[in-house]
Amino acid sequence: MISKKVCMIGRFAVGKTSLVDRFVKNHFSEKYQTTVGVSIATKIIDPSTKFVIWDIAGFEQDSHYKPYLRGAHAIIYVVDATEPESLHTLNDIIKDSPELLELPAVCFINKADLVDDIKWQDAFTEQVRAISKQNFWTSAKSGENVAHGFETLAHLLL
Repeated sequence: MISKKVCMIGRFAVGKTSLVDRFVKNHFSEKYQTTVGVSIATKIIDPSTKFVIWDIAGFEQDSHYKPYLRGAHAIIYVVDATEPESLHTLNDIIKDSPELLELPAVCFINKADLVDDIKWQDAFTEQVRAISKQNFWTSAKSGENVAHGFETLAHLLL
């Protein structure tokens, strides 16, 4: 079986851990859990491929995340549909680590279930497309598009 290291990248509180829990365990918790450093989960994608998912703590701290990215096969960028600043954080990360753009990637625009709180504008959608051509409006709470996004990333890797 081939293992593929997939790194989840995004600002704190965008829902990275909740997305991993939804995909790996089909579970959602209302409790906010802060990831310290990195949390690692695995999921068998098909009989020959296993994802090793690195849920890396929020990316506000100065380049603390770079060692965790070594050996990554793919990236899942995560932004919060209710918090446009989360996209600015991703842009800062990519400016600091442009090599990330060479890896297969998808972007999850998370918290799509919070329809009344969405603060997304067309300009943000264009910025997300510059980061990743494969974008998914997701909800860790409802499960909307979570599995589909991970499956799309698996196809990009194969």
